Amino acid sequence: MTNSAHEALRRQPPPRGRGRRESRTEPLTRSDMRGRRSQEVRRALRLTALSTLFPGLGLVFTRRHRFGFLLLTGAALVALGLAYLVANGGVITAATRLLTRNGLIALLGLFMVGGILWVFGIMLTARETARRGWSTGARWLQRFFTLAMCLVVAVPAARATQYVIITQDTFGSIFQDRFNGRGDNAVNPGSGADAWKDVPRVNILLLGSDAGLDRKGVRTDSMMVASIDTRTGDSVLISIPRNLQNVPIPADNPLHQVWPDGFNCGTDCIMDAVWQQAASDHADLFGSDEKYPGWNTTREVIGEVTGLPINYSVVINLQGFQQLVDAMGGVTMTVPDGPTGKGIAIGGSIDERTQRIKPGSITGYVKPGRYKLNGREALWYSRSRAEDPHGDNGRMKRQQCMVNALVSQTNPVQMVAKFPDIMSVAKENILLDVPQNDLSAFADLVNLMKKGHMRSVHLGSPVINTGKPDFDKIRSLIQQAITEPPTPAPSSGATPGASDGATGSDESTASPSDDGSTSSDDETSSDESTSDTNGPSSKKAIESTAASC
Repeated sequence: MTNSAHEALRRQPPPRGRGRRESRTEPLTRSDMRGRRSQEVRRALRLTALSTLFPGLGLVFTRRHRFGFLLLTGAALVALGLAYLVANGGVITAATRLLTRNGLIALLGLFMVGGILWVFGIMLTARETARRGWSTGARWLQRFFTLAMCLVVAVPAARATQYVIITQDTFGSIFQDRFNGRGDNAVNPGSGADAWKDVPRVNILLLGSDAGLDRKGVRTDSMMVASIDTRTGDSVLISIPRNLQNVPIPADNPLHQVWPDGFNCGTDCIMDAVWQQAASDHADLFGSDEKYPGWNTTREVIGEVTGLPINYSVVINLQGFQQLVDAMGGVTMTVPDGPTGKGIAIGGSIDERTQRIKPGSITGYVKPGRYKLNGREALWYSRSRAEDPHGDNGRMKRQQCMVNALVSQTNPVQMVAKFPDIMSVAKENILLDVPQNDLSAFADLVNLMKKGHMRSVHLGSPVINTGKPDFDKIRSLIQQAITEPPTPAPSSGATPGASDGATGSDESTASPSDDGSTSSDDETSSDESTSDTNGPSSKKAIESTAASC
């Protein structure tokens, strides 16, 4: 080829496609470089944020897209599973299903492994989207942003892991296997949306114990049975007087050997001393396999007194009750004026010579009116007998009001916010023989109770003479309260001790109680306590809890 031909070919325009490719190799200006770097940084931050928003989402748009899809799919399955639990029972039921033994193990694995994988996905997204040639400022911007996104995920995951570990530790202390050596009255709820469909009624014993420094052993000053209709949520609260005498001991209980005709040694042999009899005074009668003979015997005796099978029981230390109410943020109550107009007395001790309240022993008052009580105020609202003309009976009514308020005012969001405090209090002060794996069923039952009516049965004077109790009458009153349809409470109720349903009489004499307050002398009411079950006294015994509070 001649030189002229070569020159002609050189001057011909290049092919269209090749010309475009060659044009890209032309050097970029500084402005172009800055624009490209800015786009790369923005893309890196966007994808890192996407991986923070949902595990693996940002990785899907990188060369690690397979791992991204794997994280994304796993997270989606977990989210769908949680949504299914919530859709089939609500938030509370879903949460309690995860609080079973296996559920807590699964949660622990989810928060630990899932949290690590999520953070790893964020870091990998940042690594895959980083480019060489970035300025020092751009590199540090991405690093700080990635660190912030990792903390957004890691801190809640670590806190959730901590909560699960706390819960496992607490539940290991408060959930106790029920002793079945003398028969088992426990009922087993099913699973699913209607866990109680085969269990028409559940009877739960609530015990408030006081093991103070000035006392020998445990004294169950507060004893209530909640009998719950699992169809309607209607419930009956049965208060057991602490000074009930001659209580029957079941024949199969070892303590029956000591008290075959009932616990009948006079004023020292009262209901709240049964625990001590079994746990300390006659502990040698019980086998080594029985961890809580006092608790078990108290439950069995109350079953005999009420004629009800006690399916489950809860024990709470009264000092722990104060801490629990504080952890829950308080409880709103209507505090009566009391005989002095100052409200409910705090403290109070008896002078052994004069049998009157010692001057100065009352350290304060829970002021009257309707407002939110703190833990200390709620405790004395529930336990005080000083200056109460109805003594034990007035206190039992207030305890029923407290239970009604706690059930109706429980705030799940606030409970979660105070979770560590509540768990700490529960571990030291609460015992349950409710199976942990049935928690979701009991959560459903509590929610149902909020929709139902709550009535109270008062077994004190003048209805029942606690010194010489008629146990057949007690059982008849309880059956009457359970079987009769409830009457809706009026819109404005009386304060405890002020309604006609108040269990007690202003004319009854006062006698010293073991904590230095006064209690009514039920032996003065023996004539009234023998009235017919359907007579006037039964109306005083059974009433709407809301109406009397």
